[in-house]
Amino acid sequence: MQKGKLLRLAAMAAVLVALPALVAAAEVVLYSSNPSELIDMVSKGFEEKAGIKVSVVRLGTGEAMKRIAAEKEKPLCDVFWSGDVAVLENAKENFQAYQSPEAAGLPAGYIEKDARWTASNAHVMIIMVNKALVKEADLPKTWNDLFAPQWKGKVVMANPEKSGSAYAQAYGIYKLYGMDGIQKLIGNAKILDSSSLIYKGVAAGEYPLGVTMEYAAHRYIEGGDKNVGIIYPADGAFMAPEALGIVKNCPHPAEAKKFVDYLLSKKVVDEIFAKFSRRPARPDAVDVAGLPAVQKIPLLKSYDTMEANALEKEILKKWKEIVLSR
Repeated sequence: MQKGKLLRLAAMAAVLVALPALVAAAEVVLYSSNPSELIDMVSKGFEEKAGIKVSVVRLGTGEAMKRIAAEKEKPLCDVFWSGDVAVLENAKENFQAYQSPEAAGLPAGYIEKDARWTASNAHVMIIMVNKALVKEADLPKTWNDLFAPQWKGKVVMANPEKSGSAYAQAYGIYKLYGMDGIQKLIGNAKILDSSSLIYKGVAAGEYPLGVTMEYAAHRYIEGGDKNVGIIYPADGAFMAPEALGIVKNCPHPAEAKKFVDYLLSKKVVDEIFAKFSRRPARPDAVDVAGLPAVQKIPLLKSYDTMEANALEKEILKKWKEIVLSR
């Protein structure tokens, strides 16, 4: 009798010892190209809400896609968040279908046809200006204005061969003005290797104008920089979505779905918009002070993310030819 009781006690003790390990096993592994502060905010919020740990590997979108592809036989990542839709579309065979209930109101083209990626936010491509270097009367009002001789060497943009956001900008110019417009822009612009160099350089007064993302410019304005301004071109700002996805055969599928639902939830996207100026893909997002409602921005209606993806090789090939011929 005593022996049986001891055995039962030992079994109970073993279970109690194992419980912390079982609890610790609840996690989601995230590969992300987003800023560290943003990832930290979301990770902590999810852990508090769901009791699930987020293990983060921060790396660029292109690097993440290569790593996910290399690991496809034995995936180590659960969720990727977030990158240009065209990039995820080209890598969609490495992602699994998941139709989040939080994605129900997203616009057409913001969810892959089999729900292998879902847009989480959208970047508005704008002209960033350093007002200390450009007089009010001289401010460009359209993309076409950037082609004028007065801006030669005074406009910067990132290399679309290396930056997804820069390719979105190049595609938008192509939609408006064809390859002739791209040639004129290249003729006037300094092309830099990184998107971050654009908004940092304009804010620092190194360049008068930069083709960049609204959120990046607005963070300087929000921080009190009175020299930084945003121009929404009258011929149409470009709105380019970024997406997230759950890796096919990921190690923690249940946790991954919960995390995606959390990332797409209205409360979280509103918080991201308020603190990081990143416009949510959700149309029901709360407006942020200092930024116009998306309905009031003149947007290029013909901007098509799927067409942008289909034309990427052709446009980048011609881009390179123009650059090399300068």
